Amino acid sequence: MKKQITLAVMVLFIVAGTLTGCKKETGEAAPLKKKIEGRWQVAKVETTIEGNEMAVYTGVSGDFFEFRGDENDQMEFNIGTDRALGNYVVLASDDINLSFSGKLFNCDVHTITDNQLEFTATSNGVSPAETRKYFLTR
Repeated sequence: MKKQITLAVMVLFIVAGTLTGCKKETGEAAPLKKKIEGRWQVAKVETTIEGNEMAVYTGVSGDFFEFRGDENDQMEFNIGTDRALGNYVVLASDDINLSFSGKLFNCDVHTITDNQLEFTATSNGVSPAETRKYFLTR
């Protein structure tokens, strides 16, 4: 009888530990990939190409970034007449790498909330160097 009670108590501890250990990730504790998934409207893009003045593009209603939560980590964007499909990678440092139109961009995330995403994308291996600062909203 003592063995059965001990076994029952152990099973209860295991079940209780499992239930408390499986918390849903929400809010600030959610990983960056989960936070950026979905469609974002482009509010503004500031582009600087080495040796040139900064160009500012103000988004219109059809401009968007969409980070898909599929196994291929695809992203699609439409900005003005520029539309492309590419990939994104969320790094352990909570930064992002974007790959589209034959270019690779290393991105530093500055702001991420439920309805605001701001990041700076710097071209990698492209001459002249190109930096874009994206201001996205939901």
